[in-house]
Amino acid sequence: MISYHSIEDIVNLCNENNMSFWQVILRADASERMAAEDASFAAMRDMYRAMKRADAEYDKTLKSPSGLSGGDGEKMRKYNKDGKNLCGPFMGLAMEKAIKMGESNACMKRIVAAPTAGSCGVIPAVFLAYEECFNVPEDKIVKAMFVSAGVGAVIAENASIAGASGGCQAEIGSASAMAAAGLAYLEGGDAECISNAMAFALKNMLGLTCDPVCGLVEVPCIKRNSAGAVNAISSAQMAMAGIRSAITPDEVIDSMRRIGNELPACLKETGEGGLAVTPSALKIKERLN
Repeated sequence: MISYHSIEDIVNLCNENNMSFWQVILRADASERMAAEDASFAAMRDMYRAMKRADAEYDKTLKSPSGLSGGDGEKMRKYNKDGKNLCGPFMGLAMEKAIKMGESNACMKRIVAAPTAGSCGVIPAVFLAYEECFNVPEDKIVKAMFVSAGVGAVIAENASIAGASGGCQAEIGSASAMAAAGLAYLEGGDAECISNAMAFALKNMLGLTCDPVCGLVEVPCIKRNSAGAVNAISSAQMAMAGIRSAITPDEVIDSMRRIGNELPACLKETGEGGLAVTPSALKIKERLN
């Protein structure tokens, strides 16, 4: 039985068994669920296709019940289409898809929590944009999903993926780290490269507060999904260039846990601090009440 509790465990299992990162996670998942590996792979493919459907069903005309979100994904699409993209077609498309998914969540559309509803846009944005821009087989993306899942499982076990306990670093930060790892795999990175991509992405998000305006998963959450996707792409590119993190991946995760524990309650999803108590936010709250 293959099992892991740290990023180091996964890297060691890759080296000891001459397996890819995704294969270690697949085998562990199949063993834990007492299912065939083919069944585990099919279940992950279904998850990815659910992300695809959620992206395809984005409705630019919808507004959230609060009126705080809706339509910005369409603005990004038009900006990209008009050739004004500042950062290239792949990153621009990922930004667009991340906002669309976040808006769909706010508008009560079906999404995939990856790893949470509040961070649902990061992973699908990166992977869907990658498949579209680089024309890779769907099975390759599904393998990247396993890479992301393995990273997410380690973060969940050793730190947190919940804003209420760890701040937004635990949600957008975790999603960005998961996406960066999967993207490094897609670009041909080995287990060491994948783990460094994850480390860069999570380090960049350390200390990120969860301060939703009116307690809604809209402001600033939706735009943070876009930032998380961009962070994942830049982190994967650094790792693919051969840059290595001075802090080990598992120590980065440990640091996120410590920082999350030290954050005051007002910065952990309560809507009682940070952006949630600015004059602009208080005006929105007064309007909604």
